Amino acid sequence: MSKRETENKDLILRDRLAIDRTRMANQRTLLSFIRTGIYFAATALAIFHLEKRSHFTFIEWTLCSIGVFLALTGIINYLFMRRKIRKGQI
Repeated sequence: MSKRETENKDLILRDRLAIDRTRMANQRTLLSFIRTGIYFAATALAIFHLEKRSHFTFIEWTLCSIGVFLALTGIINYLFMRRKIRKGQI
């Protein structure tokens, strides 16, 4: 039996449920970062199509960049927190 399996057996139900809630909260946070990033990118595309130009302006590039940055930040945060949850530091 691995160390992790023995640690999981020692946990009571309340602790297991707390870990599950923490994992789900981490997933919700990731999804909210990605959703917000998509909103920024969609706003940039909407502005682009409303003004019917042939190239992106500074505003569209900025909004798209913010959207990508938010999505990447969410993924990095998710991976970092998942590692901390697995190690039991939270």
